[in-house]
Amino acid sequence: MAPIKPVNPFIISAAASGQKARTTAAMRRRLKLRKEIWPDFEESMLWRRADFVGFTTVPRTMPIIIRIINSLDKKSAGSVYFELWCRAFDDFLVEVKDEYECAFSAGYEGQRAVRTWRERVEVLEKFGFVWTKKAPHGAYRYVLMLDPHIIIEKLKGEGKISELEDLALKTQLISIGGGTRDQSDKT
Repeated sequence: MAPIKPVNPFIISAAASGQKARTTAAMRRRLKLRKEIWPDFEESMLWRRADFVGFTTVPRTMPIIIRIINSLDKKSAGSVYFELWCRAFDDFLVEVKDEYECAFSAGYEGQRAVRTWRERVEVLEKFGFVWTKKAPHGAYRYVLMLDPHIIIEKLKGEGKISELEDLALKTQLISIGGGTRDQSDKT
């Protein structure tokens, strides 16, 4: 049996591309359920990505990805990873213009905020989740966000991912219709 191709989390949605998203049967069912549960609900209370700028595509596996990142090193770099991800556009190149702003957004403040943030970026680079380039004065300037599913598969092969986390990630991928990556898909 041929392996299931994964859902590419980087494909731009219809809403993000300006096209009108088609209404699926599942969406109609959820809308009906929402109306039943909250009959006084107003549509204006929702954040709709099609109505705003400043959003990014986030894979549904992100909570498990963050958990795995946090388990790899005692420095728990998951919040830094997610903060960087949220700064990425569809080219996944992040231009870091203010390290303190990134640090604060990732949950660090005070005198050691930038140092702590930099240490977490080093962890992400050490495990292969990001590639970085620094400015001449030593601050991080560019971060390239790599496909976390590929990196996790590589780390699994190195024995750095627990069976429980691997199973959780594979189960989530399959439940969203993504399957798992086949080794031959990697370049």
